[in-house]
Amino acid sequence: MCAGWVRQFVGVFIIWLSATLGGMIFIGRWNPLLYYLLSYAGFLFAVELSNPDGVRPKNHKRLRWVSLGGFVVFIYGVVSWVQAVIATMPG
Repeated sequence: MCAGWVRQFVGVFIIWLSATLGGMIFIGRWNPLLYYLLSYAGFLFAVELSNPDGVRPKNHKRLRWVSLGGFVVFIYGVVSWVQAVIATMPG
C-alpha cells in the first residue's frame, strides 16, 4: 500500500509540475514566483488526491510540515507581490 501511495503522489506531482512549466513557457508567462505558487497548489492537490486509506506511510505526517513551510513561503510571496503592485500604483 505504501509503495502504491508514493507512486501515485510522485506521479501526480511530477505531472502537475511538468504541465505547469510547459504551460507557462507555451504562453510566454514564465515567472519564478508564479511557478512556485502554482507548484505549491499542485503539491497540496497531490497530497489530497493521494490521501492514503487505512495505515498511513511513516513519512505521511511530515507532509503536514512541508505543507506548512510551503504555506509560509506562499504568504510571503503574496505579500511581496501585493507590496510591489501597491508601489507601482500612481500616488
